[in-house]
Amino acid sequence: MEEIFNKLIKQSLTPNQFYLLWCKQNSIVPSFNTNYSVELMRLKNGGWLHEDETITSQSLILIQEIESYFKNSKKKTSKAVMGEHFMTNIEAYLELFPKFKLPSGKYARSDKKNLEGNFRWFFESHSYSWETVFDATKLYLDQYERQGYKYMRTSQYFIRKQNADKTYDSELANYCDMITNGETGIDDKHFSEKVF
Repeated sequence: MEEIFNKLIKQSLTPNQFYLLWCKQNSIVPSFNTNYSVELMRLKNGGWLHEDETITSQSLILIQEIESYFKNSKKKTSKAVMGEHFMTNIEAYLELFPKFKLPSGKYARSDKKNLEGNFRWFFESHSYSWETVFDATKLYLDQYERQGYKYMRTSQYFIRKQNADKTYDSELANYCDMITNGETGIDDKHFSEKVF
């Protein structure tokens, strides 16, 4: 807020005068009791309004600058980023992982709140559906189950893991890409022999 007031002071405008400009730009009748005609005269003399009381380009630029402070501060909700039933989907994702420690010594399942933050990042960065996420996760888990879960990532790090250079990588995104391209990652030519 301090930046906004400093910007108005720098332009020699009062908050009431800015409000009048904003009302003129949006075709709204002002709703405060002040000496309306005196404020309009000051705005005309300052080059903020034309004689016909329409706003000048200088006013339009200032209004857009100040409105941008409010637009940038709006943060999308988890529901907007991940869908209406995101928490149910996170729980379903978590249920896919085994309920034990991996050979690395870490639990396969991570806390739901950690997963929510990682899934927010995932869905802001990638455009896969929850169905693709589930299919990719099942494929990943199936491959690592065959190897005794050796070197498998936890449910949190499968979604997003920070590298040493502060970038992120997503094994989930790689597996989602495999799913959308119709790859299973499983070698169908593998033979096994039963010994009796």
